[in-house]
Amino acid sequence: MRGNAGPACPVCATPMRGPAGGFRYDCPACGHASATLPVAIVQGACALREDDREAALEPLRRRNFETVLDRLARLQPPGTLLEVGCAHGWFLDAASRRGYRVHGLEPDAPIAAQALRRGHEVTTGFFPAALPVDARYDAIVFNDVLEHLPDPAGALREVRNRLARGGLAAFNLPSSRGALYRIACALRALGWRAPHDRLWQVGFPSPHLSYFRPEGLARMAQAAGLREVDRVALPSFAREGLWQRLRYDARAGLLARSLSWLALTLALPLLRALPSDIVLAIFRRDDAPDQRRADTAGSRSAAGATTATR
Repeated sequence: MRGNAGPACPVCATPMRGPAGGFRYDCPACGHASATLPVAIVQGACALREDDREAALEPLRRRNFETVLDRLARLQPPGTLLEVGCAHGWFLDAASRRGYRVHGLEPDAPIAAQALRRGHEVTTGFFPAALPVDARYDAIVFNDVLEHLPDPAGALREVRNRLARGGLAAFNLPSSRGALYRIACALRALGWRAPHDRLWQVGFPSPHLSYFRPEGLARMAQAAGLREVDRVALPSFAREGLWQRLRYDARAGLLARSLSWLALTLALPLLRALPSDIVLAIFRRDDAPDQRRADTAGSRSAAGATTATR
């Protein structure tokens, strides 16, 4: 894709090209995509039907959440768990049933109140500023959150700092290698930008600011001190709840929603055979850098002691 030199890629530091569609920048080296879209997490900031949104997302997300917990269980027993962007508290429900001691963090106060009413410990605010400075967790989970953050590399460094030794971090997020994302980008290049803008959540209070390739996420996480230990594709949508998912953005007309529902319903068997638009990647806190620093400090102390006795 041709375009002006944009910001440095957060994965490989190559100048990005764009803006495509007025907001999207793509890295020619590693394929990472970033957006310059406004963020306004304020109740009523855009025309979303929250009841439809909840009905649309709950069936698929609850199934995916069980997969997240299954994969975590293969790697370590339950302990303390922080979910960043806990929304209505569905993942906290599932994790609690698995034996985790859960804590949620959610910036949207009315949505956080719903998780609180479910009986969970929830803090309203942003990661990591809203957390106690000494808080550490055995597991930290981002379900459809990392792609919304303006500084994902900085967030990954903070995740590493907030994990207990050997702790796990799970990221469930969209993949730019997915079939729907690639189709939407091709359609935008042909002049139909609605599917592309919908995937980026243009006009939503918290739009997507990044689309990761799984290997790019692993590279960024490794630089932050996180070592990838598991990766698996997750389904990105299902027939159940699809109409509500298309309906909760009130700006889309009935005809456009109906055509989208029909197209996705017919394409569902094919899409299941194509690269998924959602990936789950799990990382373990890499304590080797800490050990190397400790070993280096110990060597220096020993050398100093030897010198002092001469």
